[in-house]
Amino acid sequence: MNRGRLILFGVGVAVTLLLSWKGYGQISPISDQYNLNMFQMNPAIAGTERYAPLTFNAHQQWMGWNGAPASQNVTFHSRLRSKGLFFTPQGFRNKGKNSFGKVGLGGGFYNYSYGNVGHTGFHLDYAYHVFLGKGRLAFGLAPTFTQFRIDKFRGLTFPDPNTPDPVLNDSTVSLVFIDATAGMHYYSEDGYAGLSVVQLFGSSVRIGNYAFPQEEDPALNPDFARSVYIYGGYYIRPSRELMIEPMLLARYNMRSGMRFDVNTWVHLKESLMVGAGYRWKEGFNILMGIRLDNFAARYQFEIPLTSQVPGRFTSHMIQLTFNLGQPIE
Repeated sequence: MNRGRLILFGVGVAVTLLLSWKGYGQISPISDQYNLNMFQMNPAIAGTERYAPLTFNAHQQWMGWNGAPASQNVTFHSRLRSKGLFFTPQGFRNKGKNSFGKVGLGGGFYNYSYGNVGHTGFHLDYAYHVFLGKGRLAFGLAPTFTQFRIDKFRGLTFPDPNTPDPVLNDSTVSLVFIDATAGMHYYSEDGYAGLSVVQLFGSSVRIGNYAFPQEEDPALNPDFARSVYIYGGYYIRPSRELMIEPMLLARYNMRSGMRFDVNTWVHLKESLMVGAGYRWKEGFNILMGIRLDNFAARYQFEIPLTSQVPGRFTSHMIQLTFNLGQPIE
C-alpha cells in the first residue's frame, strides 16, 4: 500500500473511532457548508485546484421559521504558480519537484445571523504544499477576524420596557475578536483526506459583566467553541466520463459534541454533478450542480430530521463560482 492510500486508510480509521462519541446538531455554521466549498473548513485547501475559484455562497436554514439562521460568504484562493505545470481534472501534476509553486493563498468574507445575533468577519489563508508519494500534502493556517453583535430592537422582548437593561444599554452591542483555523490536507488523483481545527483558540465574548460563553464554561456557545474536522474521500472511475466520489466526515465540537456525515457525489463529464448525503441525527441533503467553462453553479436542498426542527422547515443553499485561472477542459 503506497503512502497516499495509507493516509486515506488512517483517516478512515480515525473517523470510525470518532463515530462512537455522542452526536448533536449543527457545529459550525460556516465550516459546515463544506459540501459546496471545502475551503471554508480547511485553509490547507488553498491552492489545491487547477484554477483560482471565486465563490459566492448563500445559505438559508429552516425556511419559514422566524429568525432562522442565514449566512452569506465569499471566498477566493489560488496558488503562487511557476512554469511547467501540467493539470489533471482533480488537480495538477508537476514535471519536476521544482516546477510548481508550493504556496497557496486565499481569503474570505462571511456574514451569519440568527434572531437578533449576528457574526461578520473575514479570514486570510496561507497553505504550503509538499510532495508525499503520488500526491501532495498541504499545511494551512488562517487568522480570522469576527465582529459579534446583538441588536436589542430586533426581536427582543424586555420584561419592563421602561427599565434600562444593564447589558444592552445601547440599541446595538458590537464586539470584535481574533481567532484562527489550522489544518492539513492530502490530495492525489485517487482521493483526498484531511484534518482541520476551527476556532483554534475557542474565543469568548464579554458584554458588560456578562460573558458569552460564560467564564466557567468557555465552550458554552458552539459557534465560538473549538471544532475538529476529520474527513476522507475517494475517486471511483467506472469510465472516462463518469466518476463517483464517496466521502466520510466526522467533527467534534467542545460544546455540541460529535457528529458525522456520509456523502456521495456523481460527476458526469466534469460538467454535471448530483449527490446526496446524510447528517447523523440532523437530516438529509440533495446536491446538484453544473459547470460551463469557467462558471459553475450548485444547489443544495436539506431536509431536517431532528425533532427540534420540524421537517417542513427545509434549508437551501446556492453557490456560484467563477474560475479565474485555467479553464475547465
